Amino acid sequence: MIDDAIGEAAAEAAGAVVRHAGGFVVDLAFGYVFSGYTARFFHGLGRRSIAIATWGRIRIPSSLRTAPPGMHPRPRRSDWLALWVGVAIWVSLFLALCVSGWVIL
Repeated sequence: MIDDAIGEAAAEAAGAVVRHAGGFVVDLAFGYVFSGYTARFFHGLGRRSIAIATWGRIRIPSSLRTAPPGMHPRPRRSDWLALWVGVAIWVSLFLALCVSGWVIL
């Protein structure tokens, strides 16, 4: 009975540690993806991928827009689309290389 209570408490503590560690990893990943230079990289990758996939019919403008001093350019829906397409392309390329690497091994 006491052993069950100790085991249950240990399992709850381990679960809490895993949840906090997982949340920390997700926070770091999102912080990294949406930081300035990384977001610019993924946005550029998404812009070029969309342009290639549509044979140049759809072009998303660069995110390097100028704004009046003291103001920041507000992201448009196309900016978010390009960012998420860039992230999806990068993740899919990474997974494709991992899967092909496992197949070769």
